[in-house]
Amino acid sequence: MPAFAVSAIDQTGNRRSLREAAPDEPALREKLRAQALWPVRIRAIPPPRRLTRLSVPTREFVAVLHQLELQLRAGVTPDAAIAQLAGDAPPGPIRTMLEKIRAEVAQGSPIHVACRFFEKQFPAHLAAVIAAGEASAQLPEALRALAAHLTSVDDLRRTARRALIYPVVVLVATSGLLVFLLGGVVPQFAAIFESLHFALPPITVALIAASVAVRHGWPLLFAGLLLTAVVAAFAARSARLLFFRDAILLCLPVLGDTLRHLATARFAAHCRLLHEAGIPLLAALATGAELTGNAVLARQLLAARERVALGQPLYAALPKNHSFP
Repeated sequence: MPAFAVSAIDQTGNRRSLREAAPDEPALREKLRAQALWPVRIRAIPPPRRLTRLSVPTREFVAVLHQLELQLRAGVTPDAAIAQLAGDAPPGPIRTMLEKIRAEVAQGSPIHVACRFFEKQFPAHLAAVIAAGEASAQLPEALRALAAHLTSVDDLRRTARRALIYPVVVLVATSGLLVFLLGGVVPQFAAIFESLHFALPPITVALIAASVAVRHGWPLLFAGLLLTAVVAAFAARSARLLFFRDAILLCLPVLGDTLRHLATARFAAHCRLLHEAGIPLLAALATGAELTGNAVLARQLLAARERVALGQPLYAALPKNHSFP
């Protein structure tokens, strides 16, 4: 529950400074008036960034979801189940998280609202699944689906890491071989061609020029690569740069196909989870598009969503030259 710093005047006319928790500012004002306090200034206190970014490993989190599901199916109330799990958890992030959620639920907050405090562990789509389970009185089923989803996403992440090893190794090895040829082998042939004094084909002249650039201009090339890496890192802050970067990555051989399939699998997993939890299809498509991890595919999905809203099936609503497999 949000916390507020309050400066108020009591019945005797003295100013008091206190810290209060309330769902929102209107509810806080009613609470203060019930205590015969007249609020002068109310300021929301932001939660500690370190606490809101708290997270636990996927396997531990999935185990907690399964335990909570079993207790709810056995008839235990949510606040009692969360309190039991918090008491059994070892000291660390998982206990801190459960104790915070238990305190919020004990004060009357819905579980999904209490979970949203931990924004890294419970992003919007996960909290939406819990909210749908609470609204439909099927919270155990929602928790089971959420645990299965997180397990599949974790497996997908591991598969992605293994799948990206090969194209990255090939790219690094090819780049190293190219630099070796331009810097060490081509100059030897260039000296031979120069001693023969005859006209060279344009492609050979270009190759020799590239060799000279690598040998004598490597500081500029290194600076260019470093600048490219910095621009790519900051591309996430600009929608246009992010789209341009992802479009280039999709055009790369091997690596582009790998990223395309991983983004598609990521979209399908998240969209299925939301749709099965009872989230409307259009909302599931919008959230799934944001979670693809690729700006090009996300834009195409959002365009398809507008056509789905008009009655078209998803496969026909995709743009004509879409980038999906």
